[in-house]
Amino acid sequence: MKIEKVIRKDEKNVAVYFENNEKLILSEDVFFQSGLRKGDEVSDDRFSFFVEQNVLYYIKLRALSFLSRRFHSERELLIKLKRKSYDERLIKIVLNDLKDKNFINDLVFASHFIDEKLKKKKWGKNKIRAALFSKGVTGSTIDEALSGVEDEKGEFGLALELGSKKFGQLQKRKTDQQKYQQKISAFLISRGFDYETCREVCEKILKYDDEEKFN
Repeated sequence: MKIEKVIRKDEKNVAVYFENNEKLILSEDVFFQSGLRKGDEVSDDRFSFFVEQNVLYYIKLRALSFLSRRFHSERELLIKLKRKSYDERLIKIVLNDLKDKNFINDLVFASHFIDEKLKKKKWGKNKIRAALFSKGVTGSTIDEALSGVEDEKGEFGLALELGSKKFGQLQKRKTDQQKYQQKISAFLISRGFDYETCREVCEKILKYDDEEKFN
C-alpha cells in the first residue's frame, strides 16, 4: 500500500490515507516515531504494527492517568484497563513496560497503602492484609511491606486505643460486662485485629474499669 496523503486530523492525531482507500489514524507521537511519509510503501504487516503501536500508546496514557491520581497495584490497573475494552495481551505489554520503568511497584504501593490504613484509618494488620490481597498483591510482598512499617503504638496499643473509645461509647448504654466484651471484640475484629489481641484488650479495659469502681 502506498501513502497518498498525510493530514492532521485534530490536535492530537494524524490521518494517513492510502491509494487503496485504507486509512490509518495515529496519535501525533506514534506518527512522528513511525517516520511515515507521503509516497511510502507500507506492507500489511507494517500497517498492523502501527495500528497496534497506536493502541499501546493510548493504553499507556490511560494507565498513567490512573497512576497520576494515586498509587495502584499492577492487578488494579489490569482490571481498570480491561474495563476500557483493551486487549489483555496489549495491556500486559504496557504494564510490563511501566514496571520496568518503576511506574508500577507493588511493594511501594503496599507500603503506601499500609501507611494510610494503619496510621490514618487505624486498621489492624489482618484487615490490611486482606485488602491488599484483594488488590492482587502477593503474600510475600505484603509481608515485606508490613515488616518495614514503623508502628509507634504497636498492634496492641492501637487496638487498646480503639477498644477504649468503643468502651466509652458503650458505657453510655449501661449494659453488662459480658456484652461489653462481645461488642468490643466484634468491633476490633472488624477492624482487622486478631482474636488474641482482642481478648487481651478486653481483659485490660474491663479490669481497669473494675479497679476504678472499687477506688
